[in-house]
Amino acid sequence: MSALRFAEGYIKPRQTRQFASSAKKRASIRALGSITYLQRYYASGGSVGEGFSEEQFELARASSYLQYVTPRSGLKSPSPEVLLRHCHTDIQSMLEVWGIISYPHSDDVQEPESPLSLDDDDQSRQLGHGKESSSSSINSQQQHRYDNVSIDLLALLESSTRAISSIRKYSMHAPVLTSSALRVHRQAALSVIEMLSILEQENRIVDGEGYQPEGYCYARVQYGDLEEERAEMKRYLTVVQEHLFKPQADKIETPLEQLLVADSFNRSSRQGVVLQSLPTWIDDSAWTTTDDDVLSLDRCHAFLEFFKPTTRGPLPSPAINRDGFLQALSDGYIMCMVFNAFVSLTNMPFGVVDKIHEETTRTWRGADNWRFLMQACKFRLEFKIPAGSFKPIEIVKQTPLGREQLQSWVQLIVERGIQEAKTTLETKGKPESIAPPKFSLDF
Repeated sequence: MSALRFAEGYIKPRQTRQFASSAKKRASIRALGSITYLQRYYASGGSVGEGFSEEQFELARASSYLQYVTPRSGLKSPSPEVLLRHCHTDIQSMLEVWGIISYPHSDDVQEPESPLSLDDDDQSRQLGHGKESSSSSINSQQQHRYDNVSIDLLALLESSTRAISSIRKYSMHAPVLTSSALRVHRQAALSVIEMLSILEQENRIVDGEGYQPEGYCYARVQYGDLEEERAEMKRYLTVVQEHLFKPQADKIETPLEQLLVADSFNRSSRQGVVLQSLPTWIDDSAWTTTDDDVLSLDRCHAFLEFFKPTTRGPLPSPAINRDGFLQALSDGYIMCMVFNAFVSLTNMPFGVVDKIHEETTRTWRGADNWRFLMQACKFRLEFKIPAGSFKPIEIVKQTPLGREQLQSWVQLIVERGIQEAKTTLETKGKPESIAPPKFSLDF
């Protein structure tokens, strides 16, 4: 009876409101206004000078015509390097909200104790993206556990328009962009903005009918329902990288350049700084390749030791203990940290793995690390993953197939990193020596 009396007087606490609906509606007006402005901007011609021929465009740039017809008329043009850094920051934030590299972070969903069963032959689910084109055809027991994670649509719209706006500002002031590059970007921008507009309209929660001047609230969409939209966003970012960022890449001094280019360090040498030789992993003549013309594990070991976090002890030498070396990499933690450290030093420091499991006693956490790493490699390094060539569960469990695949992917990832470093050398001019880095690699 006492329990019943207690139950009768019990009042369930009210759920804490994370964000007032009125504030959400005001924020929706800003997001909708950004989408409308970007649509009108690119529909009316996009970046200044886009409608010119190449000759007219270069003449206009040389005569400073572009400076006084831009929205910043009368002001000093901002530094392209500063604008580019803003682009990188906003793009990384957008990637995290969309869950393009890893699943999106959500306070409403707790991490499960164990994953749902996966079909090892399903390559899409092996990569952590389990939705097919028809959701009704998916067996609920095989669906990836993160497909049902909900995403705050307002945060998604805000991060997307912020990134596109930053890219727009950069494209207006970057001195090395051609009119043809701007035309390609304009078409891609129109497509992705139209996708955002449709997504916004289809997920409004309307009280009654008609236009609501005070703004809208939005339904929370599920991660697994945005496959097509994520693909459209990735296509847009691919255009941005190829046509807007890469032409500026060889004109920007990066932290990686501080490691590999001697010019700035030559100035330091006059101040008494002791110079050291280039890292051994970048010198082709210091290493031998295998019969299949792939990198040796010893060279991979040198590269990984150079970039890995100092919080982890030395990796076993593959020349002495090959199995121990592969075992140390099998949970994906060191590979993710090395990838992030390297990418963060380059001239396009976005697309890093934004969720990494450090504690990997459970197999699925190590498998998640590998899935997210391969998504990052697909986005940042343009990897192609043949069917059957990537089985993260096998890699983490270190089965014979897993060890074979682990070695192959480690060699390929390191090879791409070395190629990018060597490209930096060829672009900037090969140095004779470099100074020790003046920054920490503890990311």
